[in-house]
Amino acid sequence: MSAPNSPGGGRFGAPANAPANARADARADAHLDTSADTAPPDLVKAPGKAAGGTPAGPPPGASALSPAGPGRWSPSRLSARLPARWRLPLAVYAACQLLLLGWWAAFYPGRISGDTLTYIYEVSTSHWRSDHSVAYDALLWISLQVTGGIAALTFVQTVCMAAALAYVCVALRDLGVRGRWSAAAAVVVAAAPMTASFTVFVWKDVAYTIATLVAFGAVVQLTARRLRREHAVRDRSFRRQLLTLALGCLGIGLFRNNGFPVLIAAVVLLVLLLPGMRRWIAAAIGVPLVLTLAMNNFLYPALGVQKPRPDEVYAFNYADIGVAYAKRPDIFTASDLRLMRGLAPLSHWSGPGGDCHVADPIMHKPMNRIKAGKENGQLLALWGRILEHHPTLIIDARLCRADIAWAFNGHTGKYAASNHHVLRTWSSFGLDSVQQLPYHASLSDAPLSYKLDHLATRAYEWTQTPRKAPVLWRGVNWTYLGYLVVALVAVRRRRYELLALAVLPAGLQVTVLAANPSPLWRYMCAALFVGMLTVPVLALAGRRTLPWERAARSAAPPDTTTGSPTEGSQDTAPATGRRT
Repeated sequence: MSAPNSPGGGRFGAPANAPANARADARADAHLDTSADTAPPDLVKAPGKAAGGTPAGPPPGASALSPAGPGRWSPSRLSARLPARWRLPLAVYAACQLLLLGWWAAFYPGRISGDTLTYIYEVSTSHWRSDHSVAYDALLWISLQVTGGIAALTFVQTVCMAAALAYVCVALRDLGVRGRWSAAAAVVVAAAPMTASFTVFVWKDVAYTIATLVAFGAVVQLTARRLRREHAVRDRSFRRQLLTLALGCLGIGLFRNNGFPVLIAAVVLLVLLLPGMRRWIAAAIGVPLVLTLAMNNFLYPALGVQKPRPDEVYAFNYADIGVAYAKRPDIFTASDLRLMRGLAPLSHWSGPGGDCHVADPIMHKPMNRIKAGKENGQLLALWGRILEHHPTLIIDARLCRADIAWAFNGHTGKYAASNHHVLRTWSSFGLDSVQQLPYHASLSDAPLSYKLDHLATRAYEWTQTPRKAPVLWRGVNWTYLGYLVVALVAVRRRRYELLALAVLPAGLQVTVLAANPSPLWRYMCAALFVGMLTVPVLALAGRRTLPWERAARSAAPPDTTTGSPTEGSQDTAPATGRRT
């Protein structure tokens, strides 16, 4: 005799006396929700009974994980013991973690750049400054104090990245993307040289990217909730999604000083695209925004963290003046030239300062940076007059410097697959070489497997050839691909809410366009990750009916005139729950 139906309904969650088409939809939803992650039917029967009605469990002498006898292990039995909703995230996490650990072992103890050495100098010599992420500096300080090196930090980054990738896969499943497609995209991200190697760099951008993925996953889940017309239901799942969005946004604000424009763009666009949850989304993003601004401007100074000098904050503006002078020296008055000449020779303003691609050279010697900071007000007034009377000069300079955020091709600012060059050439803060830097001995290349190091280095360098680099390494190209996918699916499904999936990439792109020191690929790496993970959404365009479309039709109040849901009723909230 078969097991009786549960009190809530039949085997697939539909009441036993429901119409045949309702039970068919319930069966389809159950299949789509679990996708390829469900176990065979004989492994998911009611607890206590096997397929033939005999008591479930291992035979005498067999363990719970080895149905055929002691010492024999069965992955299918282990999978059956897990709730169906956990199989996809755990499988994706395990696969991504294994791949990222391979890159971590190959590039042990982690990749570094000049910025990494600046972080180490600041946290190891009590020169904490807020020109970089104080939150990430704190994580680096903990790693150095506890383990004496950076390997612990880069290992934790692989764990957090794998978890973030698994979470995005769960969010895409909520949207209707089959597990096999989202899992494949996550595995590619964890294996590809441009994303996997990035994860083991000691950069604030890595933590910033992980936070962006968490926020992106929450946005996807909230979008799916809106599409299912559950946006007025204030259940535990809704609160968890809002909390996850808030945590991701908090990380975006804490791990990059210019993360707040991303949050501003996100709150404005999501409030427009996801009605029914507007106040909650505004709070989930607005609170982290206010908190990060308060920490940067009040808490950190109160703790003794030094603020960057004016010449460091407004170096972009000085670089704009240099580009304008190199192109149009005739628009500068005698007083303007006197001000500029007092800081550096005019040949420096039009030479290194005239390079629109990079802002740093103009701040190098012979520029008197201390004096420039003291006369910052006059320099900003000059910059403002140029913007008012010749705005194209400033706009062109910013677009040139930020071409990593809009151009299909160009300089991508990649880094070598070894720490040797950075350690050999670095000198700063009055130190003659890296040998005088605390913890420098823990930074040399020491791969845990030289065979893995050889394979990883070859793959890393293979992707950096002139023909491959623009396609693989430039985050903006993946951003454009993500925009195309989202637009196609939104038009195909006729639901504008799907455009919410492009909100965070748009915020990242606009932020880099507004203020960027140089066209380095890492400034758009968060958009690269999100763009790659958006590609599986394209599968929604080809499916005949999605689970949230059936849910929306079943929840929509019938039109008494036609007997079917009206066009406008698709946005009507369900009768249960509290409305905003």
